[in-house]
Amino acid sequence: MPFDPIALANEVPDEATFDRAVLDLLGRSVGFDAALFAVKGEPPTIIGIDGKLGAAIARGDYDDEIAPIKATALARRGVAVDTQVLGEQHVRALRYHRDFAAPIGGRHSLIAFLAVRGIPIGGLMLGRCGSTFSDEQLALVEALLPSLAIARASFRLPWCGHPLPTPRSTGTERLASWIRGERVHERLADKSPEIVVRDRAGYREMVACDERGNLVWSRAAIDEPERSGWFYVDLLHLAAVRASSQRRFLFIGSGGGVSIRQFARVYPGATLDVVESDERVVTLARRWFGLDAIPNISITIDDGASFLRRSPSSTWDAIIVDAYDGSVLAAPFASRAFFADVRRTLRPGGGLAFNVIGTLGGNGELQRIERAARAERLDVRLVPVLDPGEAYSPMAVRNVVLVARR
Repeated sequence: MPFDPIALANEVPDEATFDRAVLDLLGRSVGFDAALFAVKGEPPTIIGIDGKLGAAIARGDYDDEIAPIKATALARRGVAVDTQVLGEQHVRALRYHRDFAAPIGGRHSLIAFLAVRGIPIGGLMLGRCGSTFSDEQLALVEALLPSLAIARASFRLPWCGHPLPTPRSTGTERLASWIRGERVHERLADKSPEIVVRDRAGYREMVACDERGNLVWSRAAIDEPERSGWFYVDLLHLAAVRASSQRRFLFIGSGGGVSIRQFARVYPGATLDVVESDERVVTLARRWFGLDAIPNISITIDDGASFLRRSPSSTWDAIIVDAYDGSVLAAPFASRAFFADVRRTLRPGGGLAFNVIGTLGGNGELQRIERAARAERLDVRLVPVLDPGEAYSPMAVRNVVLVARR
C-alpha cells in the first residue's frame, strides 16, 4: 500500500486538502494523465481536465454510460477499467469519452467507487493517454479503497435518503385508492386543523384541513423524498447560499422534512435544528416521512418565535421559516421583534429564507413581513414563485420566498 489514508486524514486540515493529497499520491504510485475525485454533495477535485466536464461527471450526467463499468467495478472490489470492460472501440463511441478523454488524447479510464457500510459515497476516475492500467495497479487501488472511504468519511459523511415507508395493502384497498386517486395513510382529527397523510400521483402529502379549506403543508416524492415538486422548497436554499458558512441551520416548521432532507444531502455534516409547534406534525413526519433517518437532526416541540427568543446569540448560519398553521401564518412571525431575534441568533453573514403565501401587490402580510425585516437592518430580497407560462399578476396569491442576510 503506497500510503495510509487514515493517517493522512489526521494530518491535513480539511477534505479539499485531503482529496488533493490523495490524487498527488496516486499520481506517484499508480500514474495518470487526468484525474477526478468526487464525493456526493461536494465539488469534485480535478486534475488535467476542464472543470465543467469534471463537474458533469461528478453530477452524474454520464451515469447511464458508466453503469456497466460501475457494475463490473462493484463486482471486483470496487475498481474497473472502461476499455477492459467494454473494449476500446466501444468506449471511443461513448459521450463521456468524447467529452472527457478524447480532448486530451485519453485512451483508458480507471473508475473506482468508495463505499461506507455498503453505501456509495463517491468515486475516483484516473485517465491515461498511453498504456492501460496493470493488474498490479488495479490491485493497489482495490486494497486502498476501504481505508480511503473511511478516511474521507471522517470529514463529512454524505447522506442519501431512502424511499418513504409504505405498508402493504389489500386488493380492495388498492382498488379504493385507485378510484379516489389517493391513498390515505393516517388522519388526525383531534383538533383543528385536521391533518391527513396521503399518497397521490407519486407523492406523499401532509395536508391541513380546516373550515377555510385544505392546504398541503408538505409534499415529497415517494421514491425520492428529497424532491418536493414545489419550486419554493428549492428556493429555501438561498438562505444557505447567502450565508458565509453552512455548518448549522435552524428550521422553524418541519412539515414532512423535505427541505431538511435536502440540506442534509447538500451540506453533509451540518447540524440541523428543527422547531415545530404541533407535536402531531412531528409524529406523522416520523411515521410516514422518515424524519428520524435524517442525520444530525435535533427536534424541539415549541412555538418557533418563543424558541428563537430564548436562543443564544450567533447560533445559526441560516434560518429557514416555513410555518403555516393551517392556511394562516402565526402573528409573531410578522413582527419586528421576531426579526430582531433572527438577526441576533444568526452568525455574522448568516442567511434567512422565509416562505410567505401572499401577493406582491397591495399592502398585505408579505409587505408587513418585509417592512419588519428591513426595520431590523436585514438585507432583504423577495423571490416570487411563478409557474411556467404564468402571466404575471401582482395581485395573484403565490409563494414568495423572502431572502435576507445579516
